[in-house]
Amino acid sequence: MTNNNSGKIFLLSAVIIIIAAWFIILFYRGFNDPDEGRYSEIPREMVASGNWMEMRMLGFRYYEKPPMAYWLVAPAIKIFGAYDWAVRVPLFFSGLIGLAVLWVLAIKKMGRMHGSAAIMVMASSIGYFAGNGLLLTDSFLLTFFTATCAFLFLAFDDQPSPGRHMYLMFAAVSAALGFLTKGAVAVVLPAMIVFIWLLWERRLRTLFRPSTAVAGLLLALLLAPVIWAIERYNPGFVRHFIFEEHIARFVGTRSAQLHPEPFWFFLMVLPLLLLPWSLFLLRAGRTIWKQRVLGSDSFSRFLFVWAAVVICFFSASTGKLMSYILPAIPPLGLLLGRWGVSEPVEEGGEIWDRRLWRIGVAGLFIMAAVIPLLWITAYFRLMPDKVYPISGVSVAALIPVLVVALFALRQKPAINFNGLMFLNSGVLISCALLLSPLAGKDFNVLLHINSSYVYKSLARELKPDDTIVVFWSYRPALPFYTRKMYVPFQEDNELSEGMKMEPERHASLDNAGELDVLLRQARGRVFALVEPQDLKSKFLALNINFKETSLPRDPDTIVYEMMCPPGR
Repeated sequence: MTNNNSGKIFLLSAVIIIIAAWFIILFYRGFNDPDEGRYSEIPREMVASGNWMEMRMLGFRYYEKPPMAYWLVAPAIKIFGAYDWAVRVPLFFSGLIGLAVLWVLAIKKMGRMHGSAAIMVMASSIGYFAGNGLLLTDSFLLTFFTATCAFLFLAFDDQPSPGRHMYLMFAAVSAALGFLTKGAVAVVLPAMIVFIWLLWERRLRTLFRPSTAVAGLLLALLLAPVIWAIERYNPGFVRHFIFEEHIARFVGTRSAQLHPEPFWFFLMVLPLLLLPWSLFLLRAGRTIWKQRVLGSDSFSRFLFVWAAVVICFFSASTGKLMSYILPAIPPLGLLLGRWGVSEPVEEGGEIWDRRLWRIGVAGLFIMAAVIPLLWITAYFRLMPDKVYPISGVSVAALIPVLVVALFALRQKPAINFNGLMFLNSGVLISCALLLSPLAGKDFNVLLHINSSYVYKSLARELKPDDTIVVFWSYRPALPFYTRKMYVPFQEDNELSEGMKMEPERHASLDNAGELDVLLRQARGRVFALVEPQDLKSKFLALNINFKETSLPRDPDTIVYEMMCPPGR
């Protein structure tokens, strides 16, 4: 990085713009449904009922995850109200904590210049940026997993520090919080990482000392009473979570196996999550090999083992989602930033190193070019089945990326780290704006259901005695926005286990006859939410009396008002 004043100004500007982009993603958009809807609706029901121990969604028991993420979100709802921006306030603090822990560790082990650059590269990658912007259990796990690994490294570093025993206690607390967020992976994987790293370093005996046993005991003492309380208020949770959500999900014997993907899925996903820095992986790999980094640098070895263990473990699982691999982003991002981007390109140095640098730089320009192309595709509806239409006013979102790209093109022959960060800041804030309501939807994401604007409009229309029926789809964000439980029609989803546990709470409709009864007994209006593709093939076949409403519609949702059958 350069030390001149103009370079510092560009770097400071880049940091400010990236923070602004993060704030837009956090606080200026609707939900990505069903994921964010799910992890907002469960704590909303906790607050509404006053019972923060029972895990319920749409009134039914929901045992797929432990409750820590819900407990973190519920206070924000209690303080600020049930708003989509409010539930992400805990995510803001979680992201800051994770970044602070990594910043201290990177500066300590890489030095201020290289450590700062590595942190900025990692934090401005799409994976880390989105991981701290989407309300998922994986997002909170990212922070707890990162803290656990960071504290374990400091505890077993080959350069002893006075607080190493305290670091072990911090690691135990972080692991306990991670376990209560996602499960055993928060404990087992960091333990595997430290074991393999120390084995590689031929220092395995340092693992077996009294403070390690004390940390293990602290972990058990933190978890045992909480798990006991969870089981008490959620009967059957421990059995379901161990056998269904851990063992059966991993080996593929779960009754409703979700997200089956090939073993190489994450190898394809990781370059996408490391955008726009992905092409610097080539330079990072060559530098690490050329300089024999893994043979000389203990911290780089730890980061390599950290990433490898996470990738191998989740690749071996039968169920895979992009968010599962988030704990691998910090180590990969730091290695990429340190050895791919921050490592100086010497004047007159090896030609291959200069070429690989230019390839990495080209990756950022490619990203800057892709954003306007996506806008053109959306606005002119070139792929209407895959890309949502976008508003004309959203062309304003392209201004940042075009401005920084033009600046970078002028500097291209001598572009440095500060210039790359400035270019990336324009990419990120343009992406954030195109995902915001400025683009015409509350969260404009390819192939993702987001009907927040429709839900908010319906919520303003609802009266206390009104009823909502959702046909053939699963919409956990809907009750969050309307503060009212909806009635599902012929929808078998992840709530089926909870419905079986409490059949007396039967609140779903299985056929037209039951729908007819509901309409006859309704005290207020009954609204129907239907997906457009189901309108002719399924909904009209039910022979229901209904009428259009003035409520908005989108590519995923149409709202009708159903009328009571004749002869009520």
